[in-house]
Amino acid sequence: MALRKQVPEECFIKSLPRSLFYMARDMGCVLALQYLYPMYVAGSWPLTFLWWNANGFMLWALFVIGHDCGHTTFSNYPWVNALVGHLCHAPLLVPFWPWAKSHNEHHKYHNHVEKDMSYPWFGKQQFEQEVKPLTKLFLKTPFHPFTSYLFTYLLAGWYDGSHFNPFSVLFWSRKEQVQCAVSTASVVTFIYLLVAVLFDFDWSAIVVRHLVPVMIMNYWLVMVTYLQHHEEDTKTFDNSDFHFATAAMETVDRKYGWGIDDAHHNITDGHVAHHLFFTKIPHYNLKKATAAIRPSLEKLGLYRYRNNPNFLWVFARENYKLGFYTHSKAHDHRAKMHYLDASRTPAFKNKSKPL
Repeated sequence: MALRKQVPEECFIKSLPRSLFYMARDMGCVLALQYLYPMYVAGSWPLTFLWWNANGFMLWALFVIGHDCGHTTFSNYPWVNALVGHLCHAPLLVPFWPWAKSHNEHHKYHNHVEKDMSYPWFGKQQFEQEVKPLTKLFLKTPFHPFTSYLFTYLLAGWYDGSHFNPFSVLFWSRKEQVQCAVSTASVVTFIYLLVAVLFDFDWSAIVVRHLVPVMIMNYWLVMVTYLQHHEEDTKTFDNSDFHFATAAMETVDRKYGWGIDDAHHNITDGHVAHHLFFTKIPHYNLKKATAAIRPSLEKLGLYRYRNNPNFLWVFARENYKLGFYTHSKAHDHRAKMHYLDASRTPAFKNKSKPL
């Protein structure tokens, strides 16, 4: 029986009202935190520290809503996905359409040493030759996520090309260049509203009340993404052995606990199912889909699950130890994927396509 058939059909239903509810919930929390800041938080550094983390986390949850829009799982309407995606991502200083382009390439070519976007894979010799000494040192520390995503990856364009510049190597057509210009304009417009209208050029307020939470949001994004895709025995692929489902099995479901997994829309403990069906299952159905496919994948030894309530320590340790190196090859892994053979489900006629 094909894996696709084990997932209940209701998991593939995209409910616009339900998606809008989660968007409103996250935006409401962010706005409530901003409202409470001057009355109860300002002037107290301990409370400000807690407020930063609460706000940064809710911005990260809002990013995940935009993430659904980028995968077209927010709704069945492309214009709604585009509008909501921009509304969610512009306040986070993320150009929506360019991000959606690179992120979907990541999903289509997960763990491919050349085609996977979002995280570069390096051979050890390549890493030593291409990455500057100070950059290597910085990437070994657990502090790089505060700035590495927004400034290094999205803005400067290391390693896929700038997401803000329409003439970046990331874009392969005039349509993509125009989309980049529109998304960049949405970010610039938000920055203007933030600086000139909301805070009246009060730069300290802008830094304290928005930039620091955005940096914390970036930390969550980088940490969660890294832990979803890096373990000591993680396998990488090239053109000779890449297979969509095989590569998706190199993803790790991690339970953070503390109510975090549900609060940020199960992007951590439902990530295997998300990679297998990234254009089909909305975030609120990932738990049910995971429960449906987990028994079969565990029997094949293909399901990766870690309970990581100490996720900050796990990230610091794995990031220092593993970095961004390629690991072992996948040839011994492919025999088990006969369970998902192309003859059993038409989606595998093109091995680069999702289920």
